[in-house]
Parts: sequence; structure tokens; C-alpha cells
Amino acid sequence: MSGGRSARSVSPMMLSWGGGGFRFPVAALVAFACACLLIAAPAALGADGAAQTSKAKAKRSKACKKKARPGVRCKKRKSHPASLPESPRTVTLTWDSSADVDLEVFDANGRRASVQGGTILNAIPGTALSGNDTDGFGPETFSDPSGRRVGYLACYVSGPQANVTLTDSGPGGGRYTATLGPSGTPPDLTHAFTSSVGWGFLPIGSHC
Repeated sequence: MSGGRSARSVSPMMLSWGGGGFRFPVAALVAFACACLLIAAPAALGADGAAQTSKAKAKRSKACKKKARPGVRCKKRKSHPASLPESPRTVTLTWDSSADVDLEVFDANGRRASVQGGTILNAIPGTALSGNDTDGFGPETFSDPSGRRVGYLACYVSGPQANVTLTDSGPGGGRYTATLGPSGTPPDLTHAFTSSVGWGFLPIGSHC
């Protein structure tokens, strides 16, 4: 070349061990170290995942409080409780005389299961109302596998006075008693008497 200088070749940086007997490129060492960090990163993140989650929630809460206007509360995330298994409900009406007494049941929507003119009319879906007992003692029964909330009436129709007992086996149910019909033999219809009684969750205006 002109100028009398010879060209030099530039070699990569090298490290040597043992008096120069073994040489290793620095770039290769750097690449190896980076690879080790990438492999270890997921494990490090997973080890304190729970702590990171709680920290993230705390940050979101603080950010919400800073942005919220005076008098406005930050919305909390709703948790969905596990659904509970359904509990069946059976309502049973019995009485102690030969009177004709009817069981009537109402659900929360005002739908009715009853006896009208000797015919069973049941407008509550998925339920059953037993036959009409006209000669006394019962039982008359209402069954609901879903156990929905209901109200019930015991309705005196005719015959002697009757001591009625209603039992509800479903959630929140119980045992109830009352006396229906006129007293005396034969029944004295000239004096006031109780013709119906109700319990449970009866819609407003429910009647026999």
C-alpha cells in the first residue's frame, strides 16, 4: 500500500487462562450470561406471584381513590358466591273433623295453586297440588322440588268446626295451627267465625 504502512486485521476481544494456553471470546460469555437470566426470570416471577398480585390490587385501589371525585366511592369487584343446592318444599294441611277445608298456595309472583269449584287449578310451574279432600281430616299437600318461597291459606268451605294444622318442611318453614268454621252442633252460622287463615309469604290481597 502507498505510504509504507501495512494493513492490520482487528480481532475480537479475548480472555485467556493458564498463561495464554486457553482463550475465550468475551462476546460468548456475555451471551451465555443473558441466556441464564432469561431462563431464571419466569421462576423468579412465579415465586412471589401472590405478593405481586396483592401489590397490584393496592396500587389500583390507591389510583382509584386519587381519581375519585368527592363523595364518590370506588367500585369494588363483586365476588360470585357458590350456588347452593335446592331444598325441596312440602306443605301439608290436616284437620280434626269432617269439614271441607282447602289448601291454597301463592308464590312470590302471585301465581296460585288452589281448588276452585272442586277442580284443582295450579298456575305455579314445576309444582304439584294433591287432590281435593271434601269429607275431612286431609291431608292436602303442595310439593315444590325447587323450594321457592311461598305463602299459604287454609280455607274453610263447609261442615263442622275444624282445628287445622299446616306443616311446611322447606327452608324457613314451620308448623302452624288455627281453628276454622262455626262452633256448635249443628254449626251455628249466625255467629261470626274464622273462615280462613294464612301464613308464610302471602302477596297483598291474597284470599280464599
